[in-house]
Amino acid sequence: MKKTCPVIALITLCLFPSCKRAGERMEITDSREMSATARKPVLNASSSTRFFDETKESSNEPRQHPLLWTTPEGWQESPPSQMRLIDLKFGPKQEGECYLSAMPGQAGGLAANINRWRGQMGQPALTEDEINKLPRKTLLDTEAHFVTVDGDFKGVGAEAAQSGYRMLGIIQQAPELTIFIKMTGPKDIVEKNAAAFDAFCGSVKFRPKPKAE
Repeated sequence: MKKTCPVIALITLCLFPSCKRAGERMEITDSREMSATARKPVLNASSSTRFFDETKESSNEPRQHPLLWTTPEGWQESPPSQMRLIDLKFGPKQEGECYLSAMPGQAGGLAANINRWRGQMGQPALTEDEINKLPRKTLLDTEAHFVTVDGDFKGVGAEAAQSGYRMLGIIQQAPELTIFIKMTGPKDIVEKNAAAFDAFCGSVKFRPKPKAE
């Protein structure tokens, strides 16, 4: 039986469009250099090819998410999409959100992504030296850069910024994949859920490969 590496399965999941957002329209102003490792999207791909393990296209086996994680108590989980491989909501009115996304290769670079996040919070860009001094957290057993930003949050497609927000973010770069975990919400709610954020990040792992028959 043909097996798929968890990293390749995760990259595959990132490359194909999701029907979840098919009806949405938004203006995209950010840009990043396309990774040399990225494949071109496949037109007219079937649903099974768009999601998860495309090697099971013709099998009767249930398709599995390439990641495992523990959703913090009180948080709500939404179905994955192209942009959000893990999508969680939290807070009294579900006003906070935390999601994991991934892109092939370097995804435009560490500095560009950190400063893109800071721009969404209305904050100035950091220098390379400032970025190098950022704290680190562990994600998937590997050191990753950790970002905390307070400000007025304006997400992609939003018409107006939301004041008094806090963002927590983790970026982990590997040669074949860049993984992002981003948490945003009103500052007080994010503060109350900071430990849950750390617990969630620590729980994320690749699904073990099935044993060969």
